[in-house]
Amino acid sequence: MLRAFEQERENLLRLAARRLGDLEEARDIVQDAFIRAAGASDQSIDDRPAYLRTIVINLVRDRMRRRNSAGVMVDLQQESDPLEWTAADTPSVEQVIYHRQRLEAFEKALRTLTPRSREVFILRKLHGKSHDEIASVTGLSQSAIEKHLYRALSACRDILEKLD
Repeated sequence: MLRAFEQERENLLRLAARRLGDLEEARDIVQDAFIRAAGASDQSIDDRPAYLRTIVINLVRDRMRRRNSAGVMVDLQQESDPLEWTAADTPSVEQVIYHRQRLEAFEKALRTLTPRSREVFILRKLHGKSHDEIASVTGLSQSAIEKHLYRALSACRDILEKLD
């Protein structure tokens, strides 16, 4: 699957960027597609490039849905009394405990990373730096940045899946 992804990466990036209109968001989508594809069984996939395109298209659709639904939620909330919807958003004790456990698991995952993977992950996901900005700060190639992000996201995903 890795070879197919490397061969199709630029095509997948163009596909996502064309549909989203944002290169950085497209890079995130392609990175997420790689993570999903890496977890798939290679034996059951006949046409790997088509499989990768399908993953990217589905991730783009999900992203567009979230964009659209976020705008609808804001509009709906503006129509009602703000005190009503903020009171309804107060988390329960169970939710607070659950999210604290997830945060602790996330921090544990970050501690297991190599310093370079942790740095790349924090620059990208927490500080919102682009791949180009990360490359200029760290001196890493785009490919190395993606590999570090993959390792970091995989570690986070694995630990959080155990929690859920």
